This record gives sequence, C-alpha cells and structure tokens, in this order.
Amino acid sequence: MNLYLDTTVGKTAKASLLDGNRLVDYTITDSSLKSISQLLKKHKLKLEELEDINFNPGPGSFTGLRVGAAVVNALNFALGRKRKPKKLKYK
Repeated sequence: MNLYLDTTVGKTAKASLLDGNRLVDYTITDSSLKSISQLLKKHKLKLEELEDINFNPGPGSFTGLRVGAAVVNALNFALGRKRKPKKLKYK
C-alpha cells in the first residue's frame, strides 16, 4: 500500500491510500496529519507498513505545496526513507 498526500487545494488535505495505481480509499480534512491518521486508522495500518509515502508536487497553492512536502518529507525522514516527489496518477 502507498500513501499519497494532496495539499494543492487551499485549506484542505486529501490523503489517498493506493494499491499500485488503484485508489483504495481517501479522506479529506482541513489538516494533513488528521487526514493521514484517519485513513490509517480506518484501514488498521501503521506508517511502517506503507511501501511509499508521497505527495502531489503541483500545480497548486504555494503554501499548500510546501505543507505537503514538509509533512511527507518529515514522515519519510522519521521512517529512515529517502524519497523524491513524483506525480502519481490513480484511477
């Protein structure tokens, strides 16, 4: 499973759970961490169990992009992973 964070739309955060390129589920809240937490709890997953954590690099609001990048980079750093942003397309 992969986690994809989208913070490109002002004052909202969409966390999506993907299995390959297939969308499994998503949540939309006003907080990145809240979206991620709700999604992981719903599917009884831990961050360590995710294969990849990534974010939408744009286009979008500048502040939103920075928030998404910061959250995903912090989570990957905490898990000891090095990731570069990539644009994902899911169905």
